Amino acid sequence: MRTWRVGTISMGISLVGLGLVLLVSQIADMNLTTILLSWWPLLFIILGAEVLLYTYFSRKESSFVKYDILSILFVGLLGTTGIVLILLTSSGLMDQVRAAVNSEEKTVNLPGFNQKAGKGIQRVVLDSGTYPLTIESGHDGDVSVFGTYGVRVMKDEDSLLKKAEDYLLVERNGDTLYISFKDLPIQNGLLDSGTKNLKATLIIPAELAVEIDGQSTDLVLKPRKLLNDWSVKDSGNLSVFLQDNSDIKIDARGVEELEGPQNSWKMTEVNEETSEEGIVKRNGIFNIGKGKHTLTVTDTFNVNVQYP
Repeated sequence: MRTWRVGTISMGISLVGLGLVLLVSQIADMNLTTILLSWWPLLFIILGAEVLLYTYFSRKESSFVKYDILSILFVGLLGTTGIVLILLTSSGLMDQVRAAVNSEEKTVNLPGFNQKAGKGIQRVVLDSGTYPLTIESGHDGDVSVFGTYGVRVMKDEDSLLKKAEDYLLVERNGDTLYISFKDLPIQNGLLDSGTKNLKATLIIPAELAVEIDGQSTDLVLKPRKLLNDWSVKDSGNLSVFLQDNSDIKIDARGVEELEGPQNSWKMTEVNEETSEEGIVKRNGIFNIGKGKHTLTVTDTFNVNVQYP
């Protein structure tokens, strides 16, 4: 009497087949992730074909199919694995696994933005968003944005941001140009796949008045030689870089820390009762040149003036 253990032949065929596929994939430089995540349904086909063929060819012989402990464990493991993989595929987790394995960290360029401020524009109102930003004054009448950001992307794919509108909102209302930096896209997945480490520079015509809402983020200002007044409120760490020929007055109000060249700040007031924690907030004036135009800073943690 012939006895056959279920799974013996299919296991052997599966191992041989998988080995051959992996060998070919290595030689031909194929995508191993796709192969490993896609070959498993063949196990069911091979196992089912083994049972059917053995039953067909041995129906005239005195034989029976034996399900011993090893066979039961093999079939149970195979079935459980198949169910789990089906659930992972249907829920989209399998695609995330494939994406995570085939993705890479990149630093890519932001889609550039450049346009004329427009006739009749007198001021710019800026919402800096949640990412650090460098703001400079320019003298060609253009509003420009450039920079880089880090992102996890699939190999050989383009970056997530295709155009400036994906991260920047620019609207005109009367004599005011409103500029807002949007939160960048975040893809939920097994790995952190959102955009990060954004480093952007915004250039604003020097003749325009500028009002900046810092959203408690770190800002770098390079005003050069201002031709109008600027103001910043609710920033985290504010660094101001001045040139030798700068002509500017910095008026800081409600700032916790004032830094700069020694004895450069003239303290006008110290208030120790601005919060329940007893945080000391200071008011001070930093003046270079005649101070014809003013940079007003309010409700900011730290102001650090860099002057040659």
